[in-house]
Formats: sequence, structure tokens, C-alpha cells
Amino acid sequence: MLMIAFVCAAADRPVVVPIKLLGNFPVVTVDIDGNDVSLVFDSGNSGSVALTQAVIDLVKALPTGETSRGMDPKGNVIEYPKFKIHRLQIGTAVFTDVIGELDVHDPSYQATQVGQQGFLGTCLLKGYKVVLDYPHRRMTLVPPGNTKDQSAGCKGTAVPFSPAWHGEPAAEADIDLGRLTVWWDTGAPTSILSKRFAEAARSHQSGDTVTSKRLTLGGTDFGPLQFELDDLSLPPGFDGFIGYNFFAHHVVCMDFPGNRLVIQFEPKAARMTRPHTSLKAAEGRNSAVSAIRQ
Repeated sequence: MLMIAFVCAAADRPVVVPIKLLGNFPVVTVDIDGNDVSLVFDSGNSGSVALTQAVIDLVKALPTGETSRGMDPKGNVIEYPKFKIHRLQIGTAVFTDVIGELDVHDPSYQATQVGQQGFLGTCLLKGYKVVLDYPHRRMTLVPPGNTKDQSAGCKGTAVPFSPAWHGEPAAEADIDLGRLTVWWDTGAPTSILSKRFAEAARSHQSGDTVTSKRLTLGGTDFGPLQFELDDLSLPPGFDGFIGYNFFAHHVVCMDFPGNRLVIQFEPKAARMTRPHTSLKAAEGRNSAVSAIRQ
């Protein structure tokens, strides 16, 4: 069900990939068959790559004749035509015969445009520890078998992935409203809670946001954190997203081989002075809740 790719020349040492933060989204440049392509890294997307039709035509990707299905956060079911590209390179990590899909969105829920030519999901990176360092504008892919010094960026509080989500970066947390499961989603320009969860917690919020003084993960309190409240069509047991306003101030390691997050702690004084970016100011989200693809 997840997109399949074969590693041709997986890096044997950490790969440092520069990122640009555009409209609160991390954008990386990858090489697809000799062409530089700008992709939003979307950890809320469990596929490999989703490319615009213009890029598919440019790299002469071959249609497979198959499609996959997915649901966006508004409940729209979408068909994604699949295609195969010969070679994709991220830094020094090379992948061949990558099965990707066309970047398709429902008219009622379009992706925010920041100049991207598609999206990079988590499928190709499942063999790595992915260290996201927004403050230093870089993403590091740490391969299996690395030494302790090489994995220095993957340190801090360990938070296990939720077993219900089968190796995707979703984890349980405690906030002022109670215990919940949130997806660590680089495709979300801010952190979001479903109104369903807030109502079930008997939270009587008069506005569109809620600030939790507490955000406890792996026994460490990373609060406060502000969440937007939104009408999201999410599967049961999935309550929202941790987005840009958390990643912007922490180094977060998505340790896919270890099925866990590892988060570097930020002093509380620094957390209290964080700027907040409204979901409405960012004019939408790019994440697609693609873990429920068929």
C-alpha cells in the first residue's frame, strides 16, 4: 500500500540536506533524472513523492496504469495516478525505480503554493533517522549502523510512535485538555486540534485557538503550545497535528528504524517568547493524512 522504491546507493554516512522555510513549509531540492525539483517535505504523507504534471512530463516518468486512494483532512477521497521514475537523489542518497504519484488535490482543499513542484513523503526515508533542524535550515538523514558521534543530532527526549499508526510519526501526548494522539506533520503550517477532540474534552472555547500550558511527551513538558481548532475529518483515535510552530523551535528526530521521536529540549523562557503563526494567515495546509491510503 505504501509507495515502493529500491535504494540504489544508500548513503553510508549522514546526509545533510539544506532546507528553505517558505510559508512555514520545509522545501528541499532533489535531483530527479538530472533535473532539480523543489519539494515540500511532508511528514504527514506516507507516500514516496507526489509531483506536478509539469514535472512528470519533464522527467518523462512512466505511468503504471495503477492508482491509489487517499483522504484529505476534510474527508475528500482522492484518486492518485501512479508513475515510475528512474532515479531520485536526495543529497548523496540515491533511489531508483521509484513509484510515485500525481500531485492531486480536491478543489475544496487546495495545497498552499510556496513555489513547490510537489511533495516528498516519508516512504523513501523509512530506513533513516531524519533529523529536522529548522533553526539551522537543514535536514539530516542518518543511515543505519551510524556511530554514536554521527547520530549526535538525534538526541533528547524519546517519544515512541503510537503502535496504531504502524511506523508513522504519530505519538501520544498530554495537554491541558487531556491525552491525545497527534501526527508530527511538517506539512502543517501550525499545530492543529480537531474540534471533535476539544468538544469531547468539554472545552468551551470562544475563539479559533487554544493554548495549552502543558505539552507532555515522554515525561518532559514541552509546553506551552498554541493550537488552531478546526473541523477535521480524522480517523478515530487521531486528534490533530503538531506543526510548524513546534518544529521552528526544536530539533526533532524522526527515528523511523527505532519507531520513535527524539526531541531536543528548549528552555521554557525561550518557549514563552515564540511567535505564533495562524493557520488562517498561512492560508491552508499541505498535509494529506495519507497514512489511510488504500
